[in-house]
Amino acid sequence: MAGTELLDRGPLRTLVVALHGGLRAGEIGVVRARPGTGKTALLIQLALDRLLRGDAVLHVAVHDPVHTVRDGYDSLLAGLGGHMRPLERAEARFQVERHRVIHHTRGTLPTVASIEALLDTLGHVMEFRPRILIVDGTEPAGSEWDAMKELAQRRELAVWYAARSYPDSPGLGDISIELVPERTHVWLHARRVRGAEEPLQPIRLDAATFTAREEVRTVPTLRLKPGEATLYSGGAHGTESAFGEAAERWGVREVNFTFDGHVQARTRGAHPLTEQELGAGEVSLAYVARRLRRGYSEGNMIRRVLQSLWHQVSRAQVVFVIGTIQEDGTVTGGTGWSVELARMWNKRLWVFDQDKEAWFRWNRDDWVAGTPVIDTPDYCGTGTRYLLPSGRTAIEELMVRSFEG
Repeated sequence: MAGTELLDRGPLRTLVVALHGGLRAGEIGVVRARPGTGKTALLIQLALDRLLRGDAVLHVAVHDPVHTVRDGYDSLLAGLGGHMRPLERAEARFQVERHRVIHHTRGTLPTVASIEALLDTLGHVMEFRPRILIVDGTEPAGSEWDAMKELAQRRELAVWYAARSYPDSPGLGDISIELVPERTHVWLHARRVRGAEEPLQPIRLDAATFTAREEVRTVPTLRLKPGEATLYSGGAHGTESAFGEAAERWGVREVNFTFDGHVQARTRGAHPLTEQELGAGEVSLAYVARRLRRGYSEGNMIRRVLQSLWHQVSRAQVVFVIGTIQEDGTVTGGTGWSVELARMWNKRLWVFDQDKEAWFRWNRDDWVAGTPVIDTPDYCGTGTRYLLPSGRTAIEELMVRSFEG
C-alpha cells in the first residue's frame, strides 16, 4: 500500500497521465536521447511506477553492470520516498526487489530470440514472468521490430527501449519519446503516442530526479529557538567544523557522524557509524562519478565518506552547503554528493558559492539567488574543507538571521 500511495501523490503521475496511462501490454515504447542525457533514469522511473503497483519488471542492460543499475533504482526510489517513514521505505524497497530482475548482457546486443530465451529461462527456473521489459542500450533493427511486436503481444509484455537519438531517427514504436537537455533540466518530447495527430506539450523534467516538475509550495518562515534545532554534519576540518562551532555558540545540538579511520576536528555530538549503518548509504562510485561528471577511485575512505554524507542529508529537512557551483549545476568536490542526494530526495537545498560570495537556492530547475534561514528543527551543514573568510561569515550570518531575537 505504501508504494501505491507514494506514486499517487508523486510527480511521476504527471508524466504517466500525459502518456495516456503509460505503455500497455503488447506495445513498444522508445526513449531516444544523446548519451548521458538520462534515458536510463527515465526508464527506471517508468519501471518504478509499475513495480510499486506489483507488476514484474525485467531490466536488460547492455552496457551498465547490475550493481550500477540497482544503484540507480535505489537512489531514485529514495527520492520518491523522501518523506516516508522508515518502515514504509523498507516496504517499498522490498516490493521493488521482489518484482524486479536485472540482466546484464556484457555489451552484447540482445536479439528478439535471445530475449525470448531469457524469458523462458526466468519462467522455468524462477517462475518469474514479467509484465514490463526494459532494454537499455539498443533498439530493434529492420525486421526485428515486427518480431518484437509479435513477442510483446504474445507474452502480453509492455516493452521499453532506450536508444541514441539521430536527426533522421524513424518515429517507430507505439510511444516514441525524445529527451532534450537544457542546462539543469530536461525537456521530454512525446514524438508519438499511439499515432495521435495532436502532439503533446513538452514536459519539463527535473535533471536530478527525472520526474515532472511540481509547483513549489511556499512554506511560512518559523522562528525556532536554538535549543529546538539539531545540526547534522561530519565534524571535519573546514566548513563542517565551522558549522559545528557556530552551533555550539548558539546552543544548537550537534550530531557529527564519523567512522573508523575518519579524522574529526570536532567531537561534540560525535556519532560513530557501525559497518551496518554505513552500509545503508552504500553507493556505486561509478554511479556517483556519472552523476557528478568526475572520476573517483575505488578507495575505501572515499566510499565511507560518501556513505556518511548519506546519513547527514537523510536526517535533515534543509541542507546548507559551502562550495562552488559549476557550469553544469553540480558542486565541486565530494560535497557535491550531498547536493545530489538533496536534489534526488527533494530536500530544501542552499549552497553558498564562495566564488560569487552569495547564497543560491535549488528550485528544482535552477540555482536562484536568495537569503536562507534555518526554519526547521533538523538541518544539515556541510561543505568544502577549504573554507574562505566569506564562507565562514556566511555561516555566522545564517545563524544570526535564524536565531537572534
